Amino acid sequence: MSMPLGVSLNPHEPADQLSHIADRFSAAAKSYQKHNSLQRLSGASLLQGFVAKGAILDIGAGPGTDFDHNATGTDIRVYALDIALGMLQQLNATYPYQQCVCGNAEQLPFADACIDNIYSNLALQWCHDFSAATSEMARVLKIGGEAHLSIVAAGSLKQLSNLGLRVNGFLSLESLQAAFDDTDWQFLDVKLMPMTVYFQDLKALLYSIKGVGASVQSSLQSLTSSESDAHLGKLRGRCDWQALQQRAEQFREAQGLPLTYQIAQFRVRRQGCSV
Repeated sequence: MSMPLGVSLNPHEPADQLSHIADRFSAAAKSYQKHNSLQRLSGASLLQGFVAKGAILDIGAGPGTDFDHNATGTDIRVYALDIALGMLQQLNATYPYQQCVCGNAEQLPFADACIDNIYSNLALQWCHDFSAATSEMARVLKIGGEAHLSIVAAGSLKQLSNLGLRVNGFLSLESLQAAFDDTDWQFLDVKLMPMTVYFQDLKALLYSIKGVGASVQSSLQSLTSSESDAHLGKLRGRCDWQALQQRAEQFREAQGLPLTYQIAQFRVRRQGCSV
């Protein structure tokens, strides 16, 4: 399995399809670090405002996050939630103190009001129904607890559109924000941040996007297994693939081939009255 990472947080997927996604991402767990440059960039930004205390839920944990540098005291308990068992096994080897939980964001396997803070870096764009995820987060979060979320948003991957590739869409910042019920949530900070990552070649660039829930198609015919894996769609032959590579080279910068994401970052607080 050459494709990187990923967490599927969609409970409405057919069971066999969900199992296939989990198996595929589990198989890719060991190679995750080769393809997660966007995740590292986004995570560093998201952690700047995150205070680790009490019970922390990391949704779509992937290979795990080091919360120690953001901890207030030593009394933190991290619940690392991911759909892929292989990813959790990899995480457990690196962060043995974190409790691994196999599950998804729209059906959180936690009791009401048991979590102090929620962290999620580039996973919730996988949701079939993002409002279901925000409702579940509100259910498990204690009053006054915060959720710090980084989500791929509309306007991402413009370079691929410029190459004539159709990119599956992401929700707009406004649509994401509308999914938070104002009786449950108080917005502390909401922003849309462009983040650009660079790749040595087009194949590496295309491999990277699947980990954040993106895929592309062209109007041409597919040609080799590796290009098919990259979801290039219907390239008719090697000449088409080479022509696509040549067009991509026109966008190359000193750091490599650029790919720009629009990242929606939310810092929200659970509001309400304790019973």
